[in-house]
Amino acid sequence: MPGHVRWRGLRLYQRAADLTEPQRCLCGAIDKPTFGRTSQSASILPGKMPTVVFANRKGGVGKTLSTLYTGRWLARAGRDVTLVDLDPQKSLWDIAALLGRPEGVFTQRLRLASDGKIPAASGTRSWVLVDTPPALDGSLPALQQTDYVVIPVIPEAQEVAQLEKFLTMLEETRQDRPFARIVGILPVRYVRYWAGHRACLAAIEQLAAAFGHPVLEAVPTSQAVIRYSMQGGLWRHVASMLMALEPTAAELTRAA
Repeated sequence: MPGHVRWRGLRLYQRAADLTEPQRCLCGAIDKPTFGRTSQSASILPGKMPTVVFANRKGGVGKTLSTLYTGRWLARAGRDVTLVDLDPQKSLWDIAALLGRPEGVFTQRLRLASDGKIPAASGTRSWVLVDTPPALDGSLPALQQTDYVVIPVIPEAQEVAQLEKFLTMLEETRQDRPFARIVGILPVRYVRYWAGHRACLAAIEQLAAAFGHPVLEAVPTSQAVIRYSMQGGLWRHVASMLMALEPTAAELTRAA
């Protein structure tokens, strides 16, 4: 563990009143940051097709749905989107089959990479979104190729503990990805009227601040996901955030 953030593990307290809400969720404490961040480019280089990896060292945290829904909103906004399924379970391909698209072509602008590889081609207003496996060995190659990282996480105590380990790994290996930028930690399946979820969301925000990363607006639990419906605008804010990174018309003209 790096010195700036220490996971103290399970601790015993004489009274519940001794714990803050995040501490009740984490059964530990997180120190405030004491380090700076290196500057990273805030926007995409003109003419480059950016890659966004949805990653977390733990499975079942919403990586696949975050990849799919973000891609669908980008495609609706007129972007050409390639989805890459690196998970051995091939969950994106399963969803494509359930939606009647076993060949992986969701729409004219949204399709799965048939070879399961991250494309190297460049293009304007095009995106590559990558769903990664939970094991670090499977995620590391994609992380080394990416421009941006989104980290989905469920607001539960065990998930927050795993999140810290993942953020620590990213920090310790940052020199391997000098141009990659973590655009945000994305809480998913959030139920705002559950006290436990609110406490864990506060813990996620505290942990993210310690590492210098933003927390994106939480994606609420919704029955729309069961039908893969776009109702309620789930994940649309993630697509909007990515589009805000695109070069302006003036930047494209100067690069031409």
